[in-house]
Amino acid sequence: MEQAEWFRTFLVEGAAELGILLNETQIDEFVVYYRELLAWNKRINLTAIREAKEIAGKHFLDSIACSRALQPLSANVSLLDVGSGPGFPGLPLKILYPQLDLTLLEPNLKKTAFLRYVIGKLDLKNVIVISKTVQEFSNEVESKFSYVVIRALKLGPILHCILSLLAGQGKLILFRTKPFDREIDINELQVAEEIAYDLPYGYGKRVLTI
Repeated sequence: MEQAEWFRTFLVEGAAELGILLNETQIDEFVVYYRELLAWNKRINLTAIREAKEIAGKHFLDSIACSRALQPLSANVSLLDVGSGPGFPGLPLKILYPQLDLTLLEPNLKKTAFLRYVIGKLDLKNVIVISKTVQEFSNEVESKFSYVVIRALKLGPILHCILSLLAGQGKLILFRTKPFDREIDINELQVAEEIAYDLPYGYGKRVLTI
């Protein structure tokens, strides 16, 4: 099966298993994103995962699962994706929710070049790419976000920066492999909800801590 068609089937069936139904426009955008990611990943190191099927399952479907933490999504919602890398989970969430006001924070210049390319390729609106660390960004802006998402960073050293970027009723969403444990994890955080799920195709268990 041609790669784009394989990914289309993999994506649609995996998203459905997570309870998310994709429309044709979203599917087409995901296919373009996936194809460009694989092409760029051959030239520069965008993701530590190199195998195409693992990228589809562990990055794309895992990012899509985060939509559970955003439902229902009201108007004028802003989301900051800290350490976005090649766009996960921010860009998949933007494809799911075009109305989302998205900021992708990623200090690696090669990765931000890829992000800007894909954003242009997909003609996505209201997306900002910032080539800074979260420490630099939090010191320079007064913006406050409805959601801050962290997927692949250690939270402790940057917690004070993150909290300063949240709006009054804002929520921090953490991608985790196990539930939050107050005795081990950061006790300054008040857990509002945890959403456990299995990644489709046997890619493991995950928890969204809100």
